[in-house]
This record gives sequence, C-alpha cells and structure tokens, in this order.
Amino acid sequence: MVDAKETIIQKFNMELGNDLKGLNKIYEFHQSLNAQKNEIEKSLSMASTEAPSKVKAVIESVEKISVEFQQLEENSAEFRGNIQETMQENDKSFEMQKIINVISYLDKSLSYLNFIKYVENISDEIQVSLTNGDDESTISLYADLTNISCQLRSSNCHYLQNYVKETLHFWHNLIKDKLSKEYNDILKTLKWPFCGSNANTLHTPMPETLIKFKILTEYLLHLQLPEESAKSVVTSVLLTDFTPVSLPISLLVRPLRQRFIYHFTGSKLTNRQDKPEWFFTQILTWIKDHVQWVQKNVQPAANSIGLNYIDMKVEFMRALIQLAVEKLHSELSIVQYDDALFAHLVDEALGFERELRETLFYPSTQPATVFVLTQAHIFVKWINMEKKYATEKMDAILSSNTAWDKLPSSDTDDMKVTECADAFLTLLTTISDRYKHLPQPGHRLQFLELQLELIDDWRVRLLQLLHENYEDPLTSLMPCILNTLHYVATVLEEWGVTVHFLQLYFFKQQFETVETATLKGNDITTNVGEVEGSVFDEAVALLRRLEKKLINEISDSVSLDVKAKSRPYRTDKWFAMQSTKEIVSLSVTPSGYSMFQELATQLNLLHNTLALPLFQQAWKTLASQFDQFILEEVVLVNHFNMGGAEQLQYDIFRNLFPLFGLYISEPESYFPLIKEACILLNIMLGSAMLLVEALNNEDELAGREILADLGIYKMSPELALKIIGTRTDITYV
Repeated sequence: MVDAKETIIQKFNMELGNDLKGLNKIYEFHQSLNAQKNEIEKSLSMASTEAPSKVKAVIESVEKISVEFQQLEENSAEFRGNIQETMQENDKSFEMQKIINVISYLDKSLSYLNFIKYVENISDEIQVSLTNGDDESTISLYADLTNISCQLRSSNCHYLQNYVKETLHFWHNLIKDKLSKEYNDILKTLKWPFCGSNANTLHTPMPETLIKFKILTEYLLHLQLPEESAKSVVTSVLLTDFTPVSLPISLLVRPLRQRFIYHFTGSKLTNRQDKPEWFFTQILTWIKDHVQWVQKNVQPAANSIGLNYIDMKVEFMRALIQLAVEKLHSELSIVQYDDALFAHLVDEALGFERELRETLFYPSTQPATVFVLTQAHIFVKWINMEKKYATEKMDAILSSNTAWDKLPSSDTDDMKVTECADAFLTLLTTISDRYKHLPQPGHRLQFLELQLELIDDWRVRLLQLLHENYEDPLTSLMPCILNTLHYVATVLEEWGVTVHFLQLYFFKQQFETVETATLKGNDITTNVGEVEGSVFDEAVALLRRLEKKLINEISDSVSLDVKAKSRPYRTDKWFAMQSTKEIVSLSVTPSGYSMFQELATQLNLLHNTLALPLFQQAWKTLASQFDQFILEEVVLVNHFNMGGAEQLQYDIFRNLFPLFGLYISEPESYFPLIKEACILLNIMLGSAMLLVEALNNEDELAGREILADLGIYKMSPELALKIIGTRTDITYV
C-alpha cells in the first residue's frame, strides 16, 4: 500500500513538476487518468465475455496433446521392446557371421595353399621331365606355368604373383640352359655360323638334324618369358629402342657376337679407329650370308606355333645391327674430337644405314645407326662438320681449272651444263642422301636449312666472280655463270616437287605455324592445308632475279655493239634511192652491211655460248630493242622516197628477219613496229592520202579500226601519221 502511495506521488511529481504555476496541468492530468480508467473498465468488460470460450479451447487443446503424448509413449515403449528383441537376434547373426568369415578365410587359405601346391606339383613334374630328358613334356608344363603367371596379373595377391614369377624365372633359366646346350650342339652340326672355315664348306645337313633344329626352335619360342617378366639388359640409353629378340635368334647371334667382340675390341689389328668400314662391312656381310637361311628355317617354326607376327629375319638383323650401334656409340665418344676421323665414321654409318634400308629392306620403324648420330651433342657436331666440308668442297669446285667447261653429255647439250653446276648439285644431292633416313622431321629440316644456306652462299660467290671478271660480257665468265645459274635453278624447281622435299615443306610450314602461334600466345588451331610452292621458292627467286639481270646485261651489250655500227645506215640518203623500176634487183643497203654482219655474229655467239632457254630470252630482248631502235632511229628521223621505202622493206624482210629466222619460226611477229612501218611506207600513194585524211577526221578508236584493215594492230593512229609523214611523196605536217 505504501509502495502504491509512493508510486502515485512520483507520478504526480513527474506530471506537475516543482513549479507551482504548473498546477493548472492537474486538470489535463485528471482527464488523462479518467481516460485510462475508462479503457481499463472497457477491457475488463470484454474479458468477462470472451474469456470462457478461449479458456475452453485451450483446455481442449491441452487434453488432445496429452492423449497423443500417451500414445507416443506407448509406441515408444513398444518400439524399444522390438529393438531389444532385434538386437538380441542380431547378436546371434553376428556370431554366425564371424563363424562364416572364419570358414571363408580358411577356405581361401586352403585354395591359396592348393594353388601353391599346384604350382609346386608343376615344378615337381618339370623336375621329373628335365631329369628324364623329356623336353616336350617340360615345355608343356612350363607353358602351363606361364599361363598361370599371366592369369595372376590382375590378382591382388602380390606375394603369390611374385612366388609364381620367381618360380617361372627359376625354371626358365634351368630349361634355357639345357635347351641352349642342345641348340648349340645342333648349330655346330649345321656348321653355323656360315663364316670363317664354314663359309666355303659345301655341307647339306641331314633331314633329321633340320627337324630337330625346328623342334628345338619351337621349344625355345615357347620358353620365351612373358613381356612383363622379361628383363632386358640395357648397357646404354640408346639401346632402349632395341626390343629384346626371341631366344632362338639370341642363340643364333651369340657366336657372331663373340666373333665381333673378338675382332673389334681391344688391341686387335682389326679394331682401327680410321677403319670403321671394317666392322660395318662385317655386319652387312653376316646379314647377307645368313638372313635367307633364317627366313627359310626359323620362320616356319614360329609360324607353326602361331607366332606369325614375329619376323625372324628382321629380329636377326636387329640383333646384329645392335652390335654395330654399340660399337658406333663407343667409337663416337673417342673420335668426336678428331674432325677427319669423325667425318669418316659418320660417312660409314650413313652408308651402312642406306645399305640396310635400300638394299636389305630393313624396316624404317626399326632402329639403326642414325639413332646414334641424332644425339644432341653428336648431331650438332655432325651438322657443323657437314657445313665445313661442304664449304670447302664448294671452294674447290669454283676454283677448279675446268669449273666452267661444259659437260660432254649430249642429253643436256641444250642446257650447256658446266662442271661447276653439276658438281654443286651433286654436293646438294649427297647431303640429301645423307639425311633423308633421319626419322625426326626437325633433324631433316636443319639439314634443309644448311642446303638453303649453301645455295645462297654459292649465289653470292658467283656474284663475286662476276665482279672480278667484269669485261666484255660475251667473252667473260658471264655466259658460263649464266648457264650455271639457269641449270641449278631449273633443277631446284624440279626437286621442289619431289616427295622428299614436299614433305619437308609441309613440316616447315607446320613448325612455322606453331612458332608464330607460340610467339603471339594464340591457340594452335590453324591446319596446314594444300601444299603450294616448295622449300626452294625463295632460293630460286633470287637465282632467277640474278639470271634476268645478267641476260639484260648481255642483251644490252650486244645491242650497243650493233648500234655502234649502225650510224652509216641511220644517216643514209633514204629520200634519194632508186626504186625497183630503175634497177635490176634489190640488195642489202651497203651502209647496213657492218650492222647486219655484227648482229649475225653476235646472235651466233649467243647461240653457241648460252643455254637454249637463255638464248631464247636473249634474242627476244634483242628483237624488241631493234624493233624500237629502227623505228625511232631510222624511220622517224629520215624521209623516204619510193626507192628508200622499198629498200628499207627489203633490208627488214630479206635480211633482218632471216637472221633471226635461223633460230625461230615467224620472226616477223617479234618486230611488229618496223613491220607495220614498212606497210605504211610502201602502200600506194592514193591509199596513203586517203588514210591520212581518215586518221585526221576520225577518233582514235575508229582510226585503229581503219589501221587494222591494213594489217596494222600495234601502232597508234598518231604514230601512223608520223610515219606516213616521212614519205616524200606526201606533203604532211
């Protein structure tokens, strides 16, 4: 009660404050309290009417929840009982499962032991067969053991796998030793290998011996370890490319290997660093002497047991080539610091490779000596040596006393091939032959770049020779150099469309595409389409450009010599010559003798010194120059009476054209201007006057049509009027 009083006092103090003048707020406070009172009464009145229904609803809801809770409690108790019952049953099942697992484990263990017992039984049987000398049974049992080993590859029993594998290796070694001894005995009976004292012995083996050899070969092929179990001995990284050969081939090669090691290692006289051809030749000889016998007697044995996919001849060759590769590898490490020995060794290795591929048809997929030569440090040394010796050879070719002599071959007489051109192309061909068997395109492209570099260097050297011997073009080295340039460029164009160089061009485009995309950071999506052009396009273009320049120089020189003797002819009295009516017959104008004689001499000299295609270019150039020269320096600067016009036409048609007619048909077609000028100078006077009138009154197109009716096609109406104006019988300005 006291608290309520204090609360009321605090409420009054808060509303009225300490100011006595604020007592007038009491009325407002009184009204507010009345309003609150009314609100409370109203609220109590509403509660008295609504409370019973809400309370009832709540009570019903609580009762419903209580019923559901009781049901859930009963279900829970029932479920708990079921769980306990199930757990009791599961405990029984779990105990049963343990028993089953133990039984399963014991069963697997028994199977494991039985499997081991089975392998041991096979081993015992193999032992018995070996003891009794029953090779067929031994091999059959060994084949069963091999099949078991193969079947276990996917098994997780690694210890069992190793056990079977070790067992297999154990019996493999024992059986191989036994069969190898028998095989070697048979080979001795067959006088194998066919070299040394056996090379010239005429010996025909007994059929029984060959049959036994075939049977033993089959046994040895069956004895071959699975690929996963075979352990090849690799003495060098290079030899990883040589897959192991079959056991029969290995035994056939063994005596040859022993002979090779005896003769080509250590201090033997046959083991000379300056004579690598000796061991290469020995390998080739052994292959040639034995490969057909291997094909005839060993391959059928492989075919009979389903090993048709094994080419015994190739395996025999590969085993012997491996000897050469091992020897080459060891020799290169010694002679790489001696240029002469290194170059000779590379030459012999390449010759050996070429003989294998082209004569003995050794498959390109099989490794040989170029695999050794393409090691990074050896390849760099090799290509540098190629460049060095090629440059020296090129110097020798160009400095030879007979470098510019023509070859006597009649087939290339029209080309006038020089020894220099033929020797240089032979040099390039030799380089191509040396690298064409390289398996990697990148290596071949490096040699191609060397060839292109040599071609460009050779072109520069010819330019230097031209500058050193620059005098009268026709009497200097220029015609010989020109013939050489033309022939080499022509041959390079032919080479460019061969399979070898088209492949290199394709690879070069691919490499350039990849390099460009890499530099720009783009994806390599562009595929090289149809091959257009060749690897020699740039080189040939430079040679043709020089060729054209020299042709023009020679043509200009001839033209100047002829023009130098043309002055009397150009200044002759064309306006006062006799016509055909006044003389018996026409002859060449005397003032033109020296000019035409010089032209005939120079044309003959060009024909004798230049290759036919070059001569054709030269005379066409000369014809064009003289056509323009006679028109401008004779016709347009002189005046012609009827006799002068007839004389000029006689000189042109009966002397100039026949000079060129010695080398071409229809030479007049190459002198269109002077030919048409002769037509205009010799047409009838009336026709000439009508033509002048028509050309003066018509436009250019109509004028050309009028001239065409007279057989004049190249000359413009304006030029035609100038020529007609040189006639003395027409007054024309």
